[in-house]
Amino acid sequence: TQQQPPGATGATSSAAAVARTPDAILADAVEATGGAAWHTHKTARLKLTIAFQGMAMGGPAEHFQTDTDKSLTVTTLPGVGPISEGTNGRVFWSQDPVNGLRYLEGAEAEQARIEACWNADLKAHELYQKIEVAADSPAGLECLVQTPKAGAPIRNCYDRQSHLQVSQEGTRATAQGDVPFRTVVKDWRTLGGIKMAYSSETQAGPITIVTTINEVAFDQPMDDKMFDPPAPAAK
Repeated sequence: TQQQPPGATGATSSAAAVARTPDAILADAVEATGGAAWHTHKTARLKLTIAFQGMAMGGPAEHFQTDTDKSLTVTTLPGVGPISEGTNGRVFWSQDPVNGLRYLEGAEAEQARIEACWNADLKAHELYQKIEVAADSPAGLECLVQTPKAGAPIRNCYDRQSHLQVSQEGTRATAQGDVPFRTVVKDWRTLGGIKMAYSSETQAGPITIVTTINEVAFDQPMDDKMFDPPAPAAK
């Protein structure tokens, strides 16, 4: 057995031995959630429940997704109305009772592009201009700092053993300005060969949002037109 040089510690030696590249961390994350199974499905439809803790507000949501990175999420909040976010792969848009129909640009469009991706870890090099391993990853985690083409960096942390994502944090661009957020994901379950986090809790500014997946269906037919932005309301 080779002896350590004078002054070296076991902790330092161990840390150096397990230092890994961003590509290795991303590859393990993809494999942990299904690997090749991501290429066996074409669409996914999720039924969700959204709850705003402490605000007595929440409601159902549906998310439609294709493997060509088209997506649509419709959330219905009692007393507020429907809130929609979508992309046909070219145009990123949102519509709600307060802001009306908006075509997203800059940082908002880039974060919508990332969220609409069939598997963001699989396409990380297309979505981000820079990917680095965080130097201050907590014990047991591997964290990546990923900088999109516009907007603030996103920090994704993965469990070092299971390689499943544990959290994401950063600053989200919104119509009302930038909002810091941190999301914790858990309750991973496998369906159709793909593993998903059925529960997430997001702290966005002073608001805590809990999202729960109730149902997942793969490969249902979807009309491409559903991802197009709605026609602007007549004045």
